[in-house]
Amino acid sequence: MAPLILRPTAPAHGGASVARDEGKVWLVNYALPGEVVEAEPRGRQGGVAVAAATQVIEPSPHRVAAPCPYFGACGGCQLQHAAYAHQLELKRQVVEEAWARAGLRLPPDTAVLGMEDPWRYRIRGEFEAIREGDRWRFGFHRQRSHSLLPIDSCLIHDERIEAALPAFARTASEMGLVGLQNLMLTVEPTGRGLLWRLRFTGGEPRWPRDEFARLVADRLPELTLLDDAMSLDLWDLTFRVRSDTFVQTNYRQMLVLYRTALDMLGARPGEHVLDLYAGIGTISAAVARQGAVVTAVEENPRAVQLGRLNARINSVRVDYSPGKVEAVLRGIRLGTHQGAILDPPRAGCEPAALAELIRLGLDRLVYVSCEPSTHARDLVALVRGGYRVRRAAIVDMFPQTYHIESVALLERS
Repeated sequence: MAPLILRPTAPAHGGASVARDEGKVWLVNYALPGEVVEAEPRGRQGGVAVAAATQVIEPSPHRVAAPCPYFGACGGCQLQHAAYAHQLELKRQVVEEAWARAGLRLPPDTAVLGMEDPWRYRIRGEFEAIREGDRWRFGFHRQRSHSLLPIDSCLIHDERIEAALPAFARTASEMGLVGLQNLMLTVEPTGRGLLWRLRFTGGEPRWPRDEFARLVADRLPELTLLDDAMSLDLWDLTFRVRSDTFVQTNYRQMLVLYRTALDMLGARPGEHVLDLYAGIGTISAAVARQGAVVTAVEENPRAVQLGRLNARINSVRVDYSPGKVEAVLRGIRLGTHQGAILDPPRAGCEPAALAELIRLGLDRLVYVSCEPSTHARDLVALVRGGYRVRRAAIVDMFPQTYHIESVALLERS
């Protein structure tokens, strides 16, 4: 098929731009709205034709040169070709469109909270293991592909993570490790610790783990290698974090996100607050520090264990209720809580969980989401159940990528 000449007109969630050609809709990667590009068809995605811009004929004034040598091949970033201020505007448009499709209006005063320096922000990274002859390397999946791309640098990861990759790869090669699957690294934002975890295909074999760690540590003298847990400081609070528990990867924006959510919640001393999908209790402890009585609901037993430990470390009372959110909420009586903060996974809330929140009729709900479409879907359900959206904010947790974090405050009508 001959190359296409396309004129994208709007952003799409996923980092592409939407173009129409003779009545056919295209998702065009690496093109910005308002440009004219030559594009190559690349199959279909969700029933929509996909293309990739191969030449820019009329560039957008917001187009910049992507600084990463892997951009366009690596699947990690989608927006390095857009000036950062424009990335923020595109993300606002994506959220606004998602809300509009669901029948909601994004409040006109919704802030888009970006970063002063939108690089080197990730404190956690997961890297795929790649065998090249008799040596190992680490990298990422290619754009829209299962094939892997070895990398030597990544401009959105903390420099200490980037520096650690060759140390792990060289040690794995010298020791002749087999069956590596991936490597997860997490650095302490305000400390020297580097938390690591290697995964193997088919489960972890018997291997000289201690010797491996010693050799890697010798190559990284400026870091302290950790294989169980690390510390994460949040304002005047300290948390223990493990590789198998969730942590926000952008530490600098985590502070912005949590401050935004806490300000919306406005918990007062003595109020009873639910923290749903609470994880290791970062938000729970912050709310409890304000004097509220917090019940944290979390399904992951490892996270519950750490959450209870973190409450003791910070000398706050957080009562954990292990289990699925919808199941725990069924056991809560009317009138016992005044507010809730919820940060579910990308798929959003189960309908049963939303139904229970509506039944409880709490005064205030603060809903944090990393997926605009499921956020809008769940907000509509809550609005139909008697709530009104009072405030919203967009926090750019993932610059250079299409991912979006948004927060909404709902109050009982």
